[in-house]
Amino acid sequence: MRLPLAVSLLLFVQCFGLAAHLHAAQQVDIYRAQALVKSQSESERNAAARATFGELIVRVSGQRDALDNPVIRAAVPNAQNYLFGFSYKSSSEKLIEGTRSFTALALQLDYEPQAIGKLLKDAQLPIWPAQRPKLLVWLVSKDQRGLSVVPEVIDMQALNSAASYRGLPLVFPKHDQTEEMLLSAGDLWDLNLEKIKAASVRYKADAILIGRYTPSSMGPIPPAVIVDPLATEIAATDIEAPGVPQENTSAATELPVEPSQGPWLAEWLLIHGDNQTTQKDETPEVKGLFNNAIEQAADYFANQYAIMPSSQGAQPIVLRIGNIKSFAAFKQAQAYLQGLAMVQRMEIVSVTAESVVVRLTTEADVRLLMNTLALGRRLNLVQENVASVVPQVSAGNEASSTEGEAPLPEGIDAEAMADFERALASEQMANGGAAEVAADDQTSDASVTAVVPAGSLQDPLVYVWQK
Repeated sequence: MRLPLAVSLLLFVQCFGLAAHLHAAQQVDIYRAQALVKSQSESERNAAARATFGELIVRVSGQRDALDNPVIRAAVPNAQNYLFGFSYKSSSEKLIEGTRSFTALALQLDYEPQAIGKLLKDAQLPIWPAQRPKLLVWLVSKDQRGLSVVPEVIDMQALNSAASYRGLPLVFPKHDQTEEMLLSAGDLWDLNLEKIKAASVRYKADAILIGRYTPSSMGPIPPAVIVDPLATEIAATDIEAPGVPQENTSAATELPVEPSQGPWLAEWLLIHGDNQTTQKDETPEVKGLFNNAIEQAADYFANQYAIMPSSQGAQPIVLRIGNIKSFAAFKQAQAYLQGLAMVQRMEIVSVTAESVVVRLTTEADVRLLMNTLALGRRLNLVQENVASVVPQVSAGNEASSTEGEAPLPEGIDAEAMADFERALASEQMANGGAAEVAADDQTSDASVTAVVPAGSLQDPLVYVWQK
């Protein structure tokens, strides 16, 4: 495959850069629920289904108020009808009923995704797909002894419980010796973002949540001292947490922290790409801070990635995909796109010497599709102006020659590329001649002078496939 030099260089830089900080979203089993029951009776199982149904709907839809929907409320009494399987395991937990105690059984309930999807669609509620962003959580607390980057066990339990309820995968720092050299409690308390981001790279998370919390008896949380990485005259090690002696910081991490009395104050910073959102909170118990923080974070991500049924129905979005160097690579990209929850259908539009153009029929808009592709990290977005240097040629036609073409990239066999193009042409014929239709569309729209939306045949979204 002959690549123009500019495109070849761009692909190399992007692929090399991505490999250095590749993140990966996590697949969450959002259609599974757990419950403790006394026996394997049908009545116990149906009661457990009704009890867990609300949690499941909130997790799949991403909407905290989903149970207020009349369609969902009407479905709760028949929750068992949405199951496709269940299983039991032994448990050491006890259930108390009056004066009697029972050894509980752990019941796993598996709900049918298609049935739940139809219910949410009937209720006009969104579906937040199972591919969820991994959230790295940094916590720093302050008490009478100073700062501590090691939270109490109850803090972790509260975070994990809230995250499990919403289907949000969490990652926690290791706080090992290497990390302690990069980041101190004072750095976290001051929100030294340069150091926090540097220490976060190893976890390959999709977003970072930083929580600073303290009992209200310690006074308000002071404004963060954002360290300017360009201010070289001030060493980062000289920055101290406001009002906290530096020598107390390390000691606090080594000694057990005495239980403090509420109410509790917290400030949270959520970093997701170029977006930063802050939240202040006050609760009577410390676990309330973490429940609220996870709820807010889950609401944010659901707004970014949940698929809302459109009143306009399914719509087409066109992608131009580069770095497809074999038919096997194309099939991988095809399987990935067709596996997205929002994609109903994928058609091949055209093939060039540099790329493949596909039309996706989706239940989502361009913004949501781009957010989802960014989360998956399999397709890397190219700047829009790069599309102008890539000639568009329908499958089955000869690619137009361009001056300054680069030689065939090393490791790419010309004969294999010819087989690849023939295989794609055959694939197009199986899809009903989408390429010819696309060519007709382009001809008929050539005289249109109105602004063409991104993701159309005239202005496709340009991506590079990452293996």
